[in-house]
Amino acid sequence: MTTDRDAVRAFFRKHAATAVGPTPVQPNVTPGDDGDEPDAIERGFEMPEADWKAVVVSEAPARDGEFPVRFIDGSQAGQPVVCVRTAEGWPIPLLISEVGAVALKSVGRRFEREFVAVERVLSFVADPFPWEEVEAFAAALVNIPELKLRVLPANRPQEQHSPFDYEIMRTQARARAQQEMTTLERLALAVNRKVPTLVDGPLHRLMGSPDPFGPLLIGVVKTQAADYLHPKGWQTLLDLKPGQRTPVFQYEGRQTAGGSVPVASWYLKLAGGPQLAPNWGYVRVEVPWGQFQHQFRGDFGFVNRLSRWLIDARCRTDSYARMPVSLDPIVRAEDALKPLFTPLQVLVNRLYRQAGFFRRNEL
Repeated sequence: MTTDRDAVRAFFRKHAATAVGPTPVQPNVTPGDDGDEPDAIERGFEMPEADWKAVVVSEAPARDGEFPVRFIDGSQAGQPVVCVRTAEGWPIPLLISEVGAVALKSVGRRFEREFVAVERVLSFVADPFPWEEVEAFAAALVNIPELKLRVLPANRPQEQHSPFDYEIMRTQARARAQQEMTTLERLALAVNRKVPTLVDGPLHRLMGSPDPFGPLLIGVVKTQAADYLHPKGWQTLLDLKPGQRTPVFQYEGRQTAGGSVPVASWYLKLAGGPQLAPNWGYVRVEVPWGQFQHQFRGDFGFVNRLSRWLIDARCRTDSYARMPVSLDPIVRAEDALKPLFTPLQVLVNRLYRQAGFFRRNEL
């Protein structure tokens, strides 16, 4: 009788599996399209492009409905653990990951956890292998109690990339795991759409066009992956002092199943210091354009009040590496999620044990 462990070992044996570790990403990989590039930008909404300058955020407190009371964060921890070879000799890394999402709601002076989900996954570019073998391999991994790994087939790289490029194959596997994390974040958002909510990252990842009259949605982006600014805008951004922001601009994010996602956006400087680089310490804030126009009538006073709330909510823990660009509620959400993850090396060792890597004569 064939066991689940036998099915795992048979797949690895047939495809010349070798153990690999979390080697540094090589710098010569051509980056793919991450979908963050805006389709259209209007920078003259608050002030003419040529006249851009820093806007000092006022001390006026945010009003009810203008600040979030619910916070959503996702996390993905993973690394390549095995490399298999196709019949053509292509190296295919298998990435083991744990992904999760959490939603915290502010109740008085404490936070309550409204939603949490965590999954263990194994992602790799699967279509070069016979599908019946992939299905048997996937069924075996999910049925092994100490693993419960769900296989996530990743997309094959675009034609301009060589299938012999290990790094691009790893990028595809990681992107698939991150996509699963985003799915869990969408579930966290869907659980409660009745209160103002802040998500960690751009809004277009989690939704189509939101209700312009619904509760406020806010995206706060720490990692700046796209260029939304003109030269005067960059000068303004790099000269920002803590408590200052750029003018508001409008852009349309990538197309989603729900259509494009037009947002009002601005950069906000949260922290600064004598040893802080000029391109660090700021975040980019998003609110849906429909909500900005219909609920707040394009009111820049609302922008300042929300910005003041975000400045007051910033993380102030010096030991936290990303403190200058982090909000305390999101750090709390991260702290609530990470302890639910199994230590990654434990999962790696469990997979290696099932594969027979600790007793090489069994592979």
